[in-house]
Amino acid sequence: MKSILFATAVLLAASGSAFAADAVSELPVASTYNWSGAYVGLTAGYGWGDSKFNDGVDSNSFDIKGFIGGITVGYNYQFHQNWVAGVEADLSYSAIKGSFGPGNLGQPDGSSWNCGSGACVTKVEWFSTVRGRIGYALDNVLVYGTGGLAFGRVKSGIDNSSSFQASSTNVGWSAGGGVEYAFNQNWTAKAEYLHVDLGWTGVSNGFFKSDAKFDAVRIGLNYKF
Repeated sequence: MKSILFATAVLLAASGSAFAADAVSELPVASTYNWSGAYVGLTAGYGWGDSKFNDGVDSNSFDIKGFIGGITVGYNYQFHQNWVAGVEADLSYSAIKGSFGPGNLGQPDGSSWNCGSGACVTKVEWFSTVRGRIGYALDNVLVYGTGGLAFGRVKSGIDNSSSFQASSTNVGWSAGGGVEYAFNQNWTAKAEYLHVDLGWTGVSNGFFKSDAKFDAVRIGLNYKF
């Protein structure tokens, strides 16, 4: 009888140990890399989207696209082992631009939109974002989402007309996400997607207006202090 009780106890102990081991193995593994700290970096990529000129009656959409590149500063704080929160700001040169025309272009409703003898042009000369970031760290890999304000200098108008030209700094919004990889405690690299909407630019006292919104993919290299 004693041998039966002893064998039963051993089996229960072994089963309990196996269950405990399985439970522990299913718990999140704490990140050994420390993402907390301030950082600076460089980014480069490509943006594409559309612009629309609107005179209150008719409008026409056209593509805008081009290179982007700039600088980044930010700060991360790691909490609850694997979660990382932060704030990031960037300033980018932009070659994103596009045009349509000159002349009348047909619309889906059968009407036409006239840019005159020159092309209607939209160019994003530079843009900046200030965004919050929240992510989950898998040791030295960080997967994150981001969103916040966007600012940008947008130039719009009819290409060969000095009367129908405007350049203004617009305020809009930006959101996206990305993946960041840490080579060591100081250097990280990232790949990121952002959508940027810089709103409308009034041209020639509001006679017509244009908007600028685009998607962007970019890579970056950061140095963490």
